[in-house]
Order: sequence, then structure tokens, then C-alpha cells
Amino acid sequence: MISETKLKKIILSDRYNSIIFKKGRRRNVYLVGGYIRDLIRDYHSPDRDYIVRGEIEPLIEEIKDRIGGTIIRFKKGGTTRLAMKNGLTFDFSGLTGILKEDLSRRDFTFNAIAWSPHEGIIDLFHGIDDIQKKIVRTIRNENFIHDPLRMIRAYRFAAEFEGYIEKGTRQLIKLLNNNIKKTASERITLELFQLLNLNQSSRYLKMALHDGLMGNILFITSEQLERNIKQISLFENNTFNKLPRIFKVKLKEIISQNLTYKGLLCLALLIKNHSKEEQVCYRLKFSNRIERRVNLILRFIDERIIKGKAFDIYLKAEDASMDLLILKNRLDCLSDYKRFLKIWNEGIMSSKEIIRYADKVTGKGIGIIINETKKAHYEGRVRNKISAKQFIKQLAGTVCNKGAAAKDFSVSCASD
Repeated sequence: MISETKLKKIILSDRYNSIIFKKGRRRNVYLVGGYIRDLIRDYHSPDRDYIVRGEIEPLIEEIKDRIGGTIIRFKKGGTTRLAMKNGLTFDFSGLTGILKEDLSRRDFTFNAIAWSPHEGIIDLFHGIDDIQKKIVRTIRNENFIHDPLRMIRAYRFAAEFEGYIEKGTRQLIKLLNNNIKKTASERITLELFQLLNLNQSSRYLKMALHDGLMGNILFITSEQLERNIKQISLFENNTFNKLPRIFKVKLKEIISQNLTYKGLLCLALLIKNHSKEEQVCYRLKFSNRIERRVNLILRFIDERIIKGKAFDIYLKAEDASMDLLILKNRLDCLSDYKRFLKIWNEGIMSSKEIIRYADKVTGKGIGIIINETKKAHYEGRVRNKISAKQFIKQLAGTVCNKGAAAKDFSVSCASD
């Protein structure tokens, strides 16, 4: 835990903080929220929130003249943001009453800590003590009513701290969990994604399930959700530890919507549902990229993968094939999958050569012959160009047969 002296040094040694406090020296300016919370935990947070007594517009204009940026005014909440080209954001909100009242409207005690150059740390709700004990504690009951998303954030922060949610706060969530339906889908999705990104998300998903929150987000039975979360736990506590370092690094990469690769795999496990007739997602909004990838995983997650016999799965699962190998703990098939990719991309014959030898086949039949030839190569039934040529000609004859085979392949064949 960082000392108060070191905290002051870090804050004022930052160029932006130094300029903002210098420009605001005739006003009461306070740093609040996540930036202070993370510094106390000895973490670095890029974005900052400031409370300013009096008019904030003149101050922001002065700061903008010095450091640049774009001013963004939000209609809701009375917040004005100064966004920098380097991605940093500085949010300013006005303080009309007493500081304690403003801080009391925040979600949790550790996010209600303020700091100013003249007053130092202002911790009116004992947030530092909760940080040290890794406790997530709401300040006032009505704060969950004003913004129900804070209920999900409670589990996310608990997972981030690897701590726990204070008993009274959990009881409040159990009482108010139905209110999550009032929250925009996009906000719920992004908060849940942040939880799934964390190392021990399963532990806190299980808490959220038992507290009645998950059932108001997903249309899946409690029994199925419990099984799904158990699968996430096995992945996080068993499979993950066996992964080579290169895969562990890859799992931290962002896929879309700030969801990491690790989070994507956990998402697929979370929304898995054996009752295909039921709608799974309740208030979640996926990007096209996430939706497509998750659907591919779920389509093949229960398929058995056998070395040398998984051509059709690899072909249809596309870039989700690696996801399946990781989730099914089948990295022993990694060389098999790489071999499939090499055959598919190169193989004994190129697609142009295969088409040339299948000169009497047209339409969908061409695709069938290309796939079947590469599959035969993968399975060892074709080992060189000579055997490949014979295989193609035999298959072309079958495809162009005017009997049952042609009907089965649903192709159009050129006339003899």
C-alpha cells in the first residue's frame, strides 16, 4: 500500500495533474475515484476524475489552452470531459454542496476517496481500510437504486481485488437484483466482459448467481448456469495453468468490446445451453465478431476431436478451432491442427490444379472435390500427386454420375 507522502509525490510529478491543480489553485479542486483508488493500491490508472467547486467551464478552457485536447460535454450527470489525442481523459464535475454529500453518492467506499494538494487524502467513508482488507462495500443503499449497474460492478471489483463483498452489500443485491433490467444492455455487457477478463471470474460469477443477479441477465436455468460456471472454474484453475506461456500471453489480447481472448472463452462457456429452443442472452449486446466466434465455439464444443479425423471440425469451426482445443484441453492436437492448416493452404495440389483435373465438374461440385481431396490428404488416403490425380478423377466421376451420388452432392455437372 502506497504512503501518503509517496502518493502526493506521484500525483504532483504528473505533468497533467500539476497543470490542473496550478490552474485551479483559486478554486477547490479534488482528484477522486478510480485514479486515487488505484494509486493507493500502487497501480497506475490513466484516466482521472476531478471535482471543482464553482464554475468548471472557465477552468477547463484554461487547461485546454495549456495542454490541448477536445472538450466533450455530457448531458447526463453534468460532467465535462477533456479528451487527449494520446487517449487520456480528464473528467470534471461541479461541486455545489459539501464534499461529503458529493462523495456519498458514489458507488463504493474505495471510490469515494478524494485528494487535494492542500488537504491531502480525504477518506470520509474509510475506503482505504476497505482497500487494505479487499472489501467491496456500498456507501448508501439508494446508490444501487440510482444506478443498478453498480451491482455487477461489485462482483467485478471483488474479482479485481481477489477479495469479497461486504455482507450488507450482498444482502442489498439480493433484494434489488431485479432492478438490473432497467440498465442499458451495452452497459451490462461491458461490465460483465470486464469481470470475465479477470483471472478468477468463476468465483464471483458463482456469487452473482447465488445472489440472484445472473438469472436476471441470462435466460438460462440456475442449474445450467451453475454447470457452466463450474466449467469456467475448471478452465481458470486447471486448463489455464497447463497452457504454454505463449498462449497465456495471447489470452490477454483484446478481441472486441474490450473483451480479452480469455474473456471470450469464458463467455462461450457461460452462455452454453443444452436447451436449444430457449433464448440464451437476456440483456447482452455482442459485436458481430464476438457473436460469430462464440457461435462457432458453441456449435462444436461437444464434438469429439480425434487426431487425424478432425478435418470437418477444423474446416467448419474456422478460427475457433484453436478455441476448441484450448477449452477442451486438447493441446495435444495442436500439431494435428497445424498440419490441417498446412494442407488446407498448400497441400499436394493447389486448388487450381484440382480444378484442372476435375474439368467436367462445375458449380458446387468444384468445392466438394477440393474439400474431399484435401481431406483425403489429411487422413493419409492421398499421399502424392499421382494418387491425388487418381482420387480427383474418380471423385469427379462419382459427382457427375446422374444417379444418387449427383443428387447427394447437389451439383451441376457438365455434359459429356
